[in-house]
Amino acid sequence: MREYYFANYRLLTDDEISEHESMQYLSAFRNEMPYTHTFTVHMGEETLLDKKYEEVLKHTQMCTTENFAVYDDENSWSAISLLNEDFIKYHMKYVVTASKDYSEMTVYMSNEPYYSEARDKWKKPHIPFSSIVRTFCEAGMVMHDGLPLHASMVEKDGQGIIFLGPSGMGKSTQAKLWEKYQKADFIIGDRPGLRYIDGTWYGFGMPWDGKDNIRNQKKVPIIALVSLEQAKENRIKKLTTQQAMLVLLNQAMMPMWDNAAMDKAMTLMGKLAGDVPFYHLKNLPDKNATDITYKAVFEEETDG
Repeated sequence: MREYYFANYRLLTDDEISEHESMQYLSAFRNEMPYTHTFTVHMGEETLLDKKYEEVLKHTQMCTTENFAVYDDENSWSAISLLNEDFIKYHMKYVVTASKDYSEMTVYMSNEPYYSEARDKWKKPHIPFSSIVRTFCEAGMVMHDGLPLHASMVEKDGQGIIFLGPSGMGKSTQAKLWEKYQKADFIIGDRPGLRYIDGTWYGFGMPWDGKDNIRNQKKVPIIALVSLEQAKENRIKKLTTQQAMLVLLNQAMMPMWDNAAMDKAMTLMGKLAGDVPFYHLKNLPDKNATDITYKAVFEEETDG
């Protein structure tokens, strides 16, 4: 087994998963850190894939995403890649099972090359780590006092600032502008993990950043969260706890298939919304947007 660390959790993967070429980026998370919970991921036998896939389909489907569906078989959670049976060769086929607390996961996957419609080429199979394994790990984080966000995060003068918003709203753009104009460190472009530790909310770089591929095993205290809205001028205001909660309901990881995890998520969101200053930034992608945000966060100057 190989050990990785993120957000004060430990991830154990067996050798077959650790040595798979699609998992090399995890090497950035080898430095040991204190951990409160362990996730273990095993590789299942490929010969069992078809049987597992058919077994999962017999159980209750709890939710679907663009790429996979989650099922409840009473003793565990299972996720399968969404496939049209007439076009299986054009998609990667897999099943991932998880214990109810997400501590133990097993990946069953085909090793056959598959055609990627998005990239218009044949691809080697890859561990579905940044999709369903990530989703199950994030649900496990929620069960153990962690809150993943659809957000980007920078560090400025030892303090973390998080930018939230729907896809395409400019989270990474604002982080890059802070890197350029405010000399901030760009910690992660998507899905930082937050945890409340000894009276302080911390943000962590995680091993599954999306398009920016920025993966830093770093921990930083959070000074502010900033909800983004593209506009024709730059304006910033502080939000109430209730307004902050509405933003989090749309931008926090929500394990919709799991009632217990959903209850935990709601509790964590309520605490975060009440504990950390929350702002709404109407913005242009320019230096002035970073200047007025800096003044709001560090000097408490806002538009009201």
